[in-house]
Formats: sequence, C-alpha cells, structure tokens
Amino acid sequence: MYTELFRILGWVRSTEDSALTFTFTLLGEQVVEAGRYWRPLLGETVLGIAYPSHAINTRGHQAIRPFATILRTMLSCNSGLSRDEMIVGPLSALSDRRQADLDALSDRIHALREGPDAIRHAIEEVSDQRGVKVNTLRNYTRWPIAIMRDLKWTTKEREPYRGSNGTFEIHRLTPAGRKRAESLQSLFDLRVTEVDRLPFEQKRALSRRAHFAMMERSGFDVSTVAGQLREEEDAYRNALRALEAPDDIPPLFSPFQSLSITDANVIFPSRPKSTLVDQPEDGTLYETAVGRQVDHLLIPSNLVARHVLVEGSNQSQLRKTLQELRRLHHSPTVAAEAFTESRRDDTQGTFYPLVTDLIQLLGFKSSRSRTGVNYQRWDACAWAKGLAIPIEIKSPTEELFLSTKAVRQAIENKVVLLARGEMATDREATSLIVGYQIPNERGDMATLIDDIDVAFGIRIGVIDLRALALLAIQAVTESVSLEENQFAYLKGFLHV
Repeated sequence: MYTELFRILGWVRSTEDSALTFTFTLLGEQVVEAGRYWRPLLGETVLGIAYPSHAINTRGHQAIRPFATILRTMLSCNSGLSRDEMIVGPLSALSDRRQADLDALSDRIHALREGPDAIRHAIEEVSDQRGVKVNTLRNYTRWPIAIMRDLKWTTKEREPYRGSNGTFEIHRLTPAGRKRAESLQSLFDLRVTEVDRLPFEQKRALSRRAHFAMMERSGFDVSTVAGQLREEEDAYRNALRALEAPDDIPPLFSPFQSLSITDANVIFPSRPKSTLVDQPEDGTLYETAVGRQVDHLLIPSNLVARHVLVEGSNQSQLRKTLQELRRLHHSPTVAAEAFTESRRDDTQGTFYPLVTDLIQLLGFKSSRSRTGVNYQRWDACAWAKGLAIPIEIKSPTEELFLSTKAVRQAIENKVVLLARGEMATDREATSLIVGYQIPNERGDMATLIDDIDVAFGIRIGVIDLRALALLAIQAVTESVSLEENQFAYLKGFLHV
C-alpha cells in the first residue's frame, strides 16, 4: 500500500529491470531534503497526480487530475464537497479537460443537495456501474480527505440540504485551501498524452522546466539550475508553441508522476549518492567535487551552508556568517534553514555557546553557565525586562527533537532560580527551552506546558534553532528583533 502511494506521488519508481524493485526518484530525495518543510512539496505532488500516466497502472479511461479537480469543483459548490459528492462527482468524472466538464460536475453536485435521498441514489448508481460496494468506494476517499485536511486545505463543517430539513458533513475549503484552488488558474495544465507527442529535446526541456517550477513554488532555491534552464530556453519555447500553450504561464506537469521510466531516467539521470556528501573543502561552490554529473540537480540550500559556515562562537564571526547566508539565499527563511542544517552535528561544546551568541545578536544579554559549577542548575541565562530567564539547552547530538524531559528540567530551573533569590526574576517570566528541532507531533509537549501553567503558574517557552537563527538573521540584516515582552513572557512554541 505504501509503495503504491509513494509511486502515485512520484517519490519512488520501479527500476527498468524489475517492477518489484524500487528506487527513489529525484523528487523523492527532494522531499527528504525538505525536512520539516515538507508540506508545500507534498501539496505540489498531490496536484501533480494525473491520469492517464506512465508512472501508474490504471484501469479505465479517465483523463483527470483528481486533487486539482476536487479543489476546483469545491470553488463552485459553496467552497466544499461531502465525501459522497467527491465520489459521484470529481472522482467519477471521465474528463476535466474542458470548462464544460467542470461546469457539468458542479451542476450535478448542486442537484444532489436537495435532500439525502438524491445523494444516496447517486452513490448506489456508481456502486452498481463499477461493481464496487459503497463502503469500498467510501474507503477510497480516506487518503485524499486526509491529505487535504493535513495540508490545511479543508476543514469539516455542516451544510444544510436545500430542499429538506437536516444537514450533511462537508469538507470546506479553508482560506489556504481557497488560495490554493484559485492558484490553479495561474498554471497551464499539461498531460502526458500531450507531452509524449513532442520531440525528445522539447520533452526534456519542458519536463525539467515544469519540475523546477514546482520546486520553486515549494520554496526551494532554484538558482543553481537557472543557467542550465536558460540553455534549454529555445527547446522549451518550441515545445510551448507545439502544444499551443501560453509562454507567460508556468506549466502544471510533474515528470516523475507522468513520464515513462525510460524517459525519466534519461531526462533526470541518476548520480552517485556520494555527491550528496563529498563536498569541496575550500569553500568554493559546486566545482570539481560535484561536477557536471549533477547538472540536473536542484542543490538543496542546506548544502550551501556548509561552505560558508565558519566554526567558532565568536559573535562577530557569527554575525558575518549570518549576513553571508542571507546574501546567498533569496529569503531569510531559506538562509535560516541552511544555517540550521549546518549545525545538525553540534555537540554541547559548540551548540551551547552558539545559543547564547544568537540571543545576544537579538539584543538581549545572555551568558552560559560554567561547566562543572553545579549550583548553576540552568545551561544558560538571559535577561529581559530586568528579569533573569533560565535556559535549558539541548544540542542536536543530545536530542535531535526536543522531548518532554526538557520541559521537566525547565520547571526545575525556574524553581531553583526562584528559591535562591540570587538573581532578579518573578514567577510570570518564562523558563526557556532551546533545542535543535521541535517534535513533529508536538501535542504532548503543548498539553504539558499548558498543564504546568494552570497547576503552578510557571510559563515554559520553547524556541528551536531555525526560529532563533531566523530572528538573528533579521536582527543583523534588517535591525528587527523580538520585543522584550515577547521574549520575557513567552509561553509555548515561538513561531517566526
């Protein structure tokens, strides 16, 4: 089941030698490189699903881009669809290639909202036509519904029937979902049946341009391949003319979800895995150590960071490093991500002073506790609003993802600081946790922090390295920082 889902998303492909032997595609590797920022790329890949496709064996004669069609139908159906409406509407449509096809879908959905009998009869009719039980048809919707929910595109609401009493459950577009649905109007939808008609040179140029356009929409820095794409500009323009496609609208076409294995392997040739780690040591970018073998690659921004980061916690050097990263990247967010990845292997000895230096760059006094001095229970301390703020620090080699253990230690830090009375503080000021990465599932930690506040009146604040680095980059390049109140009384996770 997982293999099929990953194949549909274009993340893995069968090898040419065996249908049961799988390899990660470049797209799959880029999902891994996206790390905690995987959501935009997942959104792009679900919109990249289209039938027919050489990448997926399907029965039937549908010519449809299912997720895109669901979103577009939602727009014209009071911003939402029920589960059963998805089944009898977009997921049963033979084609979505013309506006008339989409209009017919929305007209049918509106007609089914008179009362519960209409949709019940419609889904039973689909069940009879396909020879598939109604419950099985409904099971098929679990994955698309979950995807749209977790991408924050939809939320559950109740919708009234037009012709009778009662309501039904509808998956309604959120503002983010509506924005995503409307963004489809600014893309030119291409299918593999059209691309396959092109000469190979044009197919190659179009596929590469479409793939890297998708990566750019996902927040990746595509400057490393811009020169090579310009070299293919003529072939790309010729492909657009052959397809009668506009040249001022980006294509919506996902090569790894559409092309044959043979075409994908030639257009995006594989490269040795060692090129991901064998990087030049002299600070130069992407020269002989990587070479022309990776011309097709979108080099993740975190690889760039390793060449510009200089070891050591000296504040002036750290300032220069952050400024250089900001210069290299198209946004402070990408620069912060690159910096964070470069510190993934930091030990206590390098990570703890790094945290205090970053806090000082924000304009707050901060110092690290001396190693071996047991009465200094906290790892570091900062000052805001004239109040001492104890800091529990976890380096990535201690905990890659912060755990609830750090919360317990943050409580102890605050209790000890209050009890000793050696530094000015008060009960309302936060006790900070700073670590490499916030857990993906943060519900347990958030609940614990809330419970501690209710039970003991102690605020626990949590900052990960990416957020701290982003603030520091903005501080040294834009003279923007946290307000003292935000820092001194932080509760829960700091979002930047």
